[in-house]
Amino acid sequence: MINALFSTVPLSTEGANKMLSIRVGFSQLLETLDYILPGNSREISIIRTKLEEASFYAVKAVRNYKENQA
Repeated sequence: MINALFSTVPLSTEGANKMLSIRVGFSQLLETLDYILPGNSREISIIRTKLEEASFYAVKAVRNYKENQA
């Protein structure tokens, strides 16, 4: 049996659209930050890592709502 921490669920169209919106929003934020903060510093690397982490948890949270499940 697969533990819920490692499982996935089929998503409804609404759930898939929410995930897409989250991914687009994070992408736009990163593009804006890349424009404002050009280059490749330690801070930029940390920003990218934290945005990736936050995006992961936001997308994962979508599956927890019954209305997003197929």
